[in-house]
Amino acid sequence: MSTVLWANILIDGRVKSDEADHPALFKHAAKLDEISRILGIGSFLAICDTTDQRFNLENEALPAGMSSTNELMVAQGSWMPMSSVVPFLEALRDHVVANNVRFGLLSNQHAQVVAELDEVLAFAKAGVARATKFNFSVVM
Repeated sequence: MSTVLWANILIDGRVKSDEADHPALFKHAAKLDEISRILGIGSFLAICDTTDQRFNLENEALPAGMSSTNELMVAQGSWMPMSSVVPFLEALRDHVVANNVRFGLLSNQHAQVVAELDEVLAFAKAGVARATKFNFSVVM
C-alpha cells in the first residue's frame, strides 16, 4: 500500500474527492513546496491535509458525532480558497514545464508530475463554480 495525494473540494460543507491517486505529487511534495515558495504563490505543503493519514496510522477514534475523517477534515483541515487554487496550480505547473524541472535522482518523473498537475487542475476548474475550498488529502 502506497501513500498518495487525493484532490478534494468543499461544496456545501461536504468533501468531494477526485479519488484519483497522485503518487508523484506526494513523492515530490517537498520540491513542489520549495518551488511554490520561490514563486511567492504560497505553500504546496500547506494544502496537504494529513487528517486521514494520521487517523489511519494512529488508529484514533473520531470525535463524537463524526462518522468519517472527511467530516473532521472539513472542521479542522488545511484548505485553500477556491479563488486561489486555480492560479496557484497553473503557476506551479507553468513553472515546472517552462523550466523542465527534474523530479527524481535516478529517474526523472517530470512527465508524471505534469500529468498529475493537469489532472488536479482539471478537477479544480470543474468545481470552481460550486466549491469554496480545495486541498490535497494524504491517503494511505
